[in-house]
Amino acid sequence: MATSEVPGAPGAPSWGWRRTAAWAALFVVAVLAGDATRREPPFALAFPAAGVAVLWLLLAPPARRAAQAAVLAAVTAGWNLASGVEPAPSLLLAASNAVHAVVGATVHRRLCPAPADRLRGTRGLVAVGAAAAAGAVASTPLGVLAAFSLNPDLSAWTAPLRVLRYTTSTAVVVALVLAVRAHRAGAVGWTGPLRTRQVRETAVVLAASLGVHAAVFAVPARDAAGLLTLPVTVVVAVVVGWRWGPARTAAHGALTTAMGVGATSAGLGPFADVDPAALRSAVVQAWTLVNGLVGLALSVEVHRRQEALRASHRRGDALEQILRTAVVGAALVSLAPASRGLVRSANPALLRWWGGAGQPLVGRSLPDLVHPDDRPALERALEGLCRGELQSWDGELRQRVASGEERFCRLAAARLALPADDGGGAEEVLANVQVVDLSERRALEARLEHQALHDQLTGLPNRALLRARVEQALAELPRTGGAGGAGGAGGAGGTVALVFLDLDRFKKVNDSMGHAAGDEVLRTVADRLSAAVRPGDTVARIGGDEFVVCCAGVDTPEHVADVAARLLVAVRRPIEVAGRLVDVGASAGIAVAGPGTTAADLLRESDTAMYEAKSGGRGRVEFFSAPLFDLARRSMELEDELRRALQRHEFVLHHQPIVDLATGRVQAVEALVRWQHPQRGLLAPGEWLAVAEGSGFMAELGAMLLHESVGQWSRLARVHGPQVSVHVNVSAAQLRDGRFAEEVATALADAGAPPERVVLELTETQLLMVHDALVTDLGRVRDLGVRLAADDFGTGYSSLAQLTTLPIDEVKVDRRFVAAMAAEPRSRAVVHGVIAMAREMGLAVVAEGVETADTAARLVEAGCPAAQGYLWGRPRQVVDLRPLDAPRGADVGGGW
Repeated sequence: MATSEVPGAPGAPSWGWRRTAAWAALFVVAVLAGDATRREPPFALAFPAAGVAVLWLLLAPPARRAAQAAVLAAVTAGWNLASGVEPAPSLLLAASNAVHAVVGATVHRRLCPAPADRLRGTRGLVAVGAAAAAGAVASTPLGVLAAFSLNPDLSAWTAPLRVLRYTTSTAVVVALVLAVRAHRAGAVGWTGPLRTRQVRETAVVLAASLGVHAAVFAVPARDAAGLLTLPVTVVVAVVVGWRWGPARTAAHGALTTAMGVGATSAGLGPFADVDPAALRSAVVQAWTLVNGLVGLALSVEVHRRQEALRASHRRGDALEQILRTAVVGAALVSLAPASRGLVRSANPALLRWWGGAGQPLVGRSLPDLVHPDDRPALERALEGLCRGELQSWDGELRQRVASGEERFCRLAAARLALPADDGGGAEEVLANVQVVDLSERRALEARLEHQALHDQLTGLPNRALLRARVEQALAELPRTGGAGGAGGAGGAGGTVALVFLDLDRFKKVNDSMGHAAGDEVLRTVADRLSAAVRPGDTVARIGGDEFVVCCAGVDTPEHVADVAARLLVAVRRPIEVAGRLVDVGASAGIAVAGPGTTAADLLRESDTAMYEAKSGGRGRVEFFSAPLFDLARRSMELEDELRRALQRHEFVLHHQPIVDLATGRVQAVEALVRWQHPQRGLLAPGEWLAVAEGSGFMAELGAMLLHESVGQWSRLARVHGPQVSVHVNVSAAQLRDGRFAEEVATALADAGAPPERVVLELTETQLLMVHDALVTDLGRVRDLGVRLAADDFGTGYSSLAQLTTLPIDEVKVDRRFVAAMAAEPRSRAVVHGVIAMAREMGLAVVAEGVETADTAARLVEAGCPAAQGYLWGRPRQVVDLRPLDAPRGADVGGGW
């Protein structure tokens, strides 16, 4: 029957009454078959019903086994009662069969490897035998008790024969069924193709076996004749088990056993004349056990070894296939002293990597194929593997392929000991070598390293690589004669100098022509600088428009000054960008290494010198010196003090009046910031404003002063009347902030000051940086009602076009022209011109820096309506704003 039709088989329908009835019917048939072998009662030669009983419970679902055992007992009792057996013996026999089935099925499930419903290997066969014996032993007391109740004259052989008969019958039946189930489930059995010759051989063996068994049991013979079947059983187990698996061997054993038992029951065969009957039964049981189970056991072992051999072949084929299809090159290399390093075999991947169609790799020496510098390491590794000092080794090498190209690879080798081909027991020592191509990885690493150490735009070294080269140059100074001081060179080997260049007017290129044009300018400057230096010098771009040249072996300061001058000349030449000639220059700072100088020192010092060159007029070269260092250090200290002063609110406002020249009345005051330094006292902006503007907190300071200045309007109005205006200076950082209009609106709202009484002063230099977005922002400020003034007007940086495009309400004439009116006709002309131009444009005018009555009178004659200066008072705090005599002396206040 099919697997799904066997009771309890995987995939079979759920266990119901039909299945129970089928097993009961099968059990009755097995009982009838056993009774047919009962030549001289009570000694039956076989009792297959014992095996059916164990199978019944073994294959039943766990939840139904108790019920099935009860059904088995009921069927046994019913059959015996129907056969005329008294009730008591019938119940004992029923209990005996139930115990045999329960114990046998339980022992088998405990001992057999899962799944327990199939015969798998020798362990499964041992479990079958143990289960059969356990069930027989456990059930025999009840069975013998039932037998003696039926026939008190039974011999002492009854119990042993019953155990033997139950064990043999159960083992043969259960092994047969489980072997068939295993075969049907595909667990064991032949899985490959069979040739015609193999089928023919199997058929001949089976036919011969059946013929021998028929001949042995067809006629009466001596006992020893039965032994002739054993060699045949062995041959069948080997041939059929090898070709077809244990299921066919079990079937053959069951068939020949049935032939032997049937012949003996009929009085034929070598065991028919064995006396007494008990001995005959024992002999038949022993022969059945040997014929049915020994052959099956041998077949299972043969089949297990066959499967192991097939698995070994499959693994070997798989390994060979893996080597053939592997993407990693692999080879076997000899480690024998006479042929150490010779390639014995290579897989296709290694041959492809080798690339030598006409130059075979096998037979060549592996060390000869690597770079000479890497060869000693590989030879030492092969020697260590040969001696057993190393079991494995790996390293990165440069290997030469067939084309002569050298490629980076990672070579790993492991020691491999194989039996010699002649089987003499001596080992052949080889190295299992695997080669991984690292060429692409090395190229990628080189590209990544280059990107990490070079500027992406110009291809020049970046700050990190520059620093490394400067450190290397400084480290070599002792070997080249030592380092010179900051003002000169050292010994014969010279010293190290840095030239720090910053482009002039580069921002103008970016703003007017776009960043693409700026990038083109930077690339051109990089090429020119690289062409202007010596071969050993390093040109680096460290950010923005800043370049640094490292010159090693500089003999004198004049030498490096000549280098810097040559660099400035190269940069100064016009550059053609998008069909236009662009003029850019550069300012340069030079720092020369002295004793103990570090790379960071040189970079910092050359940077400081460059800024000094820029502040001196651009296009210049400046050497770093001790005063510059002191200035830079003082700037850093001052910046730190300013930051703390902002946190501690040390900035205060002083106010200077702006008077109406016609009436002498104060019409406005200018808020000027002072720093109340805790140690140095009150500091004017000239002592700290430049440093503050170069720092990052000027916007915060300006916003704070805007809020405080507007907030003091009410106090000013109490002193000078509600018509007074307050003038507030605005920094460039505030204008760049983008939220200037919102800041002004917030200050007005917080103070409650009339917007028309607030004037914001912007220097002419700041007006030049105003762009479209800032024009819109200033327009929003103007829409609030706030007025705008152009401070320091006439200094030469302004563009008259700005006065026509920006929402300016007032101009303030710079103090230098006002103070020089009496002595310099040209300054007087400038003042008159500004006043006349403002009058025509409808702008208010304020003259700054008025210190004498004569200057005030000249301004009145020129038509200037308002002025401010020491003539009417020094800047003071709000509480001190009261009429004072006009002071004399220089005005040190200035804007802010």
